[in-house]
Amino acid sequence: MKDKQIISKKRVTDHGEVFTSVREVKAMLDLVKMESFSVDSRCLEPACGTGNFLIELLERKLSIVKNEYSKNQSEFEFFSAKAISSLYGIDILEDSIQYTRKRLFKSFDTLYRSLFNNINEEYLDSINFILKKNIIWGDALTYM
Repeated sequence: MKDKQIISKKRVTDHGEVFTSVREVKAMLDLVKMESFSVDSRCLEPACGTGNFLIELLERKLSIVKNEYSKNQSEFEFFSAKAISSLYGIDILEDSIQYTRKRLFKSFDTLYRSLFNNINEEYLDSINFILKKNIIWGDALTYM
């Protein structure tokens, strides 16, 4: 689903759902390159769809965290949580939100497990909690 620009014609007609391609996402984020690689910079995607912008931002932020803190698990966990906490997304379609959360978690979880042997499951639960609070189902235009 991440490389497709549409899921169905019905979703385009009913909701105006058209996804930004990965190539375009990267090009747009390169326009604000320093901010997109900053662990502290916050981003709100008010029509996040399946999370193409958010996943690219997370991967950029985590590349910095990995380079700086992968030798110390507690520091890596702290700064990774900070990076994940800086991302916010809203979408009008509930299935898109669920998919976005799963993509973000999987991206983080894959990196985390590749770096450390002592996996902190409570920490991973906390990451999922943050994603549930920050990536929400709603309408950014009506605040509903």
